[in-house]
Order: sequence, then C-alpha cells, then structure tokens
Amino acid sequence: ALRIEPTFATPAIVMDADNGIFRISGNSYPEDPWTVYVPVIDWFKKYTEHPLPRTVFEFKFMYFRTASTQLIFELFRMLEEIFNNKYEVLVRWYYSADNDEIHENGIDFSNLFEMPFEVVEVPSEHPEDE
Repeated sequence: ALRIEPTFATPAIVMDADNGIFRISGNSYPEDPWTVYVPVIDWFKKYTEHPLPRTVFEFKFMYFRTASTQLIFELFRMLEEIFNNKYEVLVRWYYSADNDEIHENGIDFSNLFEMPFEVVEVPSEHPEDE
C-alpha cells in the first residue's frame, strides 16, 4: 500500500492494492503537482499490470488547481484501461453540496471516460452557512 499524508496544499492519498481501493482526498494545489502525483501515477501503473477483479477509486477533493488536472486525468486514463480490459472499475467523485466547481469537474470528467463513474453529493462542510 501507498499512503501519503495530507498537507494544507496536498491531498491525502491511500493506494490499497490488496483490496483494490484507492482514495485521494483534500486539497490539491501544490507548488509542483508533478512531485505529488508522478510517484502515485508510477505506483498505480504497476497496479494496472495485475489489477484485482474489482477496482474502486474515490476522489474527494475540496479544491484543486488546474495544474493538477492533467495528472488526475492520467489516473482516469489508467482506470479506463483497466475497465477496457474487462475488469470491474468504479470511480466515485464526491463533492460537497456547496461546491459547484468540484461538482462540475466531476461531471466533466465523467463525460470524458467510458467507465462506471458516480458523481456523489455529500453534505455541505459548512452547514451553518445554510
């Protein structure tokens, strides 16, 4: 497994190949997103060579910069490749009820890839604002 603790600018990353469950959550606006995501992409690429029968990848961003998009896109591309090789894949893109931008990003990504992709609303993180 690969585990990377979050910082104020980087997400928590959990890559659990033994169970086929992968999560990226939090903020993603590092100075250099390549330093954060390239090791993750390289690690996940090895998983794609011998994936489990079912792979679930969850994205729970609060915010991410455009610079992270290309690297996130690469993860989706690899997930789609697993799916195209007749494995079960499920992507879950979570967004806070008060975060239209992350919601729209999830819809956009879901329209770009041919694989099961759920865009899931979770309660607002600031219910006192309602």
